[in-house]
Amino acid sequence: MRKVLIILTIIIASISATAQTGDDVATNVDKATQTPADRAMKEADRLRHRWWVSMSLASVFDTNITHDEQQVSSFGLVPSFGFHFRDNVERPSFEADYEVAVHRYNHTDEFDRVSHNLSAVYRRQLAKRVYSKTTTEISLKGSSEDQEVNNNYIFEEQLQYRLPFNTRVAGFAAYRMKRYPLIDRDSNSIDSYVGGKIEQRLPKDRRVEFTYRYDHNRAWDPRNNYIRRTYSLDFETPLSIVRHDSVSAEFRYSPRDYQNRTTRVNGIRVPRHDDRWVFDVTYTRFIRPNLSMAVFYQFEKRNSNDVDKRFNSNVFGLTFTFDKWDW
Repeated sequence: MRKVLIILTIIIASISATAQTGDDVATNVDKATQTPADRAMKEADRLRHRWWVSMSLASVFDTNITHDEQQVSSFGLVPSFGFHFRDNVERPSFEADYEVAVHRYNHTDEFDRVSHNLSAVYRRQLAKRVYSKTTTEISLKGSSEDQEVNNNYIFEEQLQYRLPFNTRVAGFAAYRMKRYPLIDRDSNSIDSYVGGKIEQRLPKDRRVEFTYRYDHNRAWDPRNNYIRRTYSLDFETPLSIVRHDSVSAEFRYSPRDYQNRTTRVNGIRVPRHDDRWVFDVTYTRFIRPNLSMAVFYQFEKRNSNDVDKRFNSNVFGLTFTFDKWDW
């Protein structure tokens, strides 16, 4: 595990150095065509917005937080604190984010934890319409936006081709390692995935995206091996320029086939099969330039030929996020 962390740290440091060099070259070109006053103002604004910190507070109510037939409802609070970096304000080639969050829920302590999430993204133009995107992520006990209690280590490479008429197609592949608490260590796995997506950008800053992903989970305990296919559709649109608000929605369908786990159906042992549907919608509004509010709702349903694994869940949430640049 220590070797993985060292390798990811070296990758992030190398990408950061490369991105910083490219940004310095672009800055020198701009300086040749600006007055000293313009250069000073632009440099001050650029530095102020390249680094910033964020603070957020999320309140969540889940009607079935344990995702089982007991249907334990729970209210939770998730305060978080983050550091963010962009090498360029308008078109960043390198981004790095770190977030720490405290999760507290009532009626259960299964999801009470402190989570850490570190991610780095490097973008590069390979040809006129071809771009690459390299992502590394270390997630310890999930993030402020989920209820995962395991650790994830991800390295993903994506190639994107930009077609005319604001259409973009991309393919991606990733190596992902999952590590669970000691009591669930048999679920530790390598869960690599591949997929593709197509994005259409519409007038008035609207966007629609379809994604397909195939992943094969290979766990320490073969009973936890499965193949999953995920189909997702995303839509995002601004509502009002005056109010600075927007709405985003996502629908996901994920069938999962277990390779070494069976269940009894009509007296016959058959491989376990699950179908999962998730729908979520988020309304976001900027109260001030550095203060935003988000209201969200998520519905999740799982059907299975194992009747004990079926559940429905409704999640309601409210999040306030404050960004501070001039610190």
